[in-house]
Amino acid sequence: MLFTNNSPAINMTMVGFGQAGTRMADVFAGIKKNDGTPVYNCLALNSNDGDLKGLKNIPASNQVSLDLGGLGKNPEKAMRILDENGNAKEKLKQFITERVRPSDDLVLFFAGLGGGTGTSTIIKAIEEFNDFHNKPIIKEELIKIQKKTDPAEFKNNLKKYMAQAVKNAEEKSVKIGVVVTLPVREDGPDVLRQVNDFTQTIWKLAKDKSKGIAFVIFADNQKFADEFDSLPDNIKHGLKIDNYRDYSNIQIRNVIHELNTATTGGGTSVTFDKEDFKRVILEHQGCLVINRIEADIQSVNNEHDIKKMFTDSIKDSLLHEPVQLVEKQENGELAASKVHHLGLLAVISPDKKIPSSFMDQSKKAVIEEIPLSGTVFNGYLEEKNNRKAIVYTFFKTEGLPSRLVKGLVEEYKEYREKQQKFAFKNSSIESIAATIEEDDNFDFDMDIDLSDLGIVLDGESTKEEVKKDEEHFVDIDALDFDNID
Repeated sequence: MLFTNNSPAINMTMVGFGQAGTRMADVFAGIKKNDGTPVYNCLALNSNDGDLKGLKNIPASNQVSLDLGGLGKNPEKAMRILDENGNAKEKLKQFITERVRPSDDLVLFFAGLGGGTGTSTIIKAIEEFNDFHNKPIIKEELIKIQKKTDPAEFKNNLKKYMAQAVKNAEEKSVKIGVVVTLPVREDGPDVLRQVNDFTQTIWKLAKDKSKGIAFVIFADNQKFADEFDSLPDNIKHGLKIDNYRDYSNIQIRNVIHELNTATTGGGTSVTFDKEDFKRVILEHQGCLVINRIEADIQSVNNEHDIKKMFTDSIKDSLLHEPVQLVEKQENGELAASKVHHLGLLAVISPDKKIPSSFMDQSKKAVIEEIPLSGTVFNGYLEEKNNRKAIVYTFFKTEGLPSRLVKGLVEEYKEYREKQQKFAFKNSSIESIAATIEEDDNFDFDMDIDLSDLGIVLDGESTKEEVKKDEEHFVDIDALDFDNID
């Protein structure tokens, strides 16, 4: 597609964590301008040097190893290691604060959920990035409010003013996009359990306005695996890929890059420009849902055909299972997941003389299908594209893919039910009787300060520190901005 050679609407830095995340960032690094320079600034962080050697496009100068020798498929253990290993913790902090330079409009963090390094480091990285880049901006805004407010009023209504500071800082904050992949079912119950826990952590961070997370994409490897298995061998050969992981990375890269370049094209009477695109992607928080439908140009003859493509597209998702936006509750009432701004984009051949009013008809039909609370941005490009007509729909919602809402839990229950069919036995090694004549009642004297363990013996006491605040003093540095409404 020629429009993918356009300049990006949003300048992005791509940062990959762990083996899956670095591979995702690496395919973005392979997108080049006409002069051979990369379109996107891409970086990679992994737990050891060996896992970085498979990268083809990210330069060695943009690769960082934590020198931990691998963390395995155990993100909970990986989190503990990162907390306890001072050298690794400092390397991660330096990577985020010194190497990830937020000069672009958006920093995209990539990781696979189900591994050790990516799952654990992406959460740590979000926290480090926010502490270094966004919290100082919020603090600066709060100080401005404090200077203009009566001290007693400020202290008595602190939470209100903290929320105002977060809102005031929003436009200045550095935006983060999070792209994580859910594991396949065959990874087993322990991986599903841990991933379920970590997705909840990521979703909680994503809804916290003080964190600067513009969106999360929960891409689903199970969906990609099923699609890849169903592809004919000649298609797989043509794509030059032999596993679902490479297939998923290409799908993620292509749709993000296509949308990011299509909106800088123009040339038609209904144009979706880059400022419109920025609003859809950067404003508000939530799950970013993207879909792409294509059809043979011979089957698209009028505005009704394109309208149907749009209404079909809005009900599904390219990167994960659909998000059920409206659900009927037991009491008969409809519960809806709010949809923020909505993007509708079509690419059609100039040979098809379809009136531009098809966009108005499509917009009207689509908004009847969703609980929209924001603005609809729509447009189209005219381009001969291998005799294909393409429509894109994309929006941010407070809803989640169905596999996340219930699917992972159901899959875990299925594993547990299977396990209950088996009577697991405990194997043991027979002991050889020993005759030890030494006296077991030996004395010992280890020099341990038991107070460090929280143990207080008779006659001892713990130390207590007492702090006394001034009447209206507020320590802004110590304030916790998490979960400010």
